[in-house]
Parts: sequence; C-alpha cells; structure tokens
Amino acid sequence: KKRMKQIGSVEVPQEAFLALLQIDE
Repeated sequence: KKRMKQIGSVEVPQEAFLALLQIDE
C-alpha cells in the first residue's frame, strides 16, 4: 500500500487516477 500511495502521489494525482479508471471502464 505504501508503494501504491507513493506512485499515486508522484506520478499522477488522485483525480487523474480516477479519470484513468473511468476511461478504462
């Protein structure tokens, strides 16, 4: 979980991550 949180913080913000999930779905 630590690694995922770090990646989410460094690579893309939570909003962008959620957007990617919506696009994928």
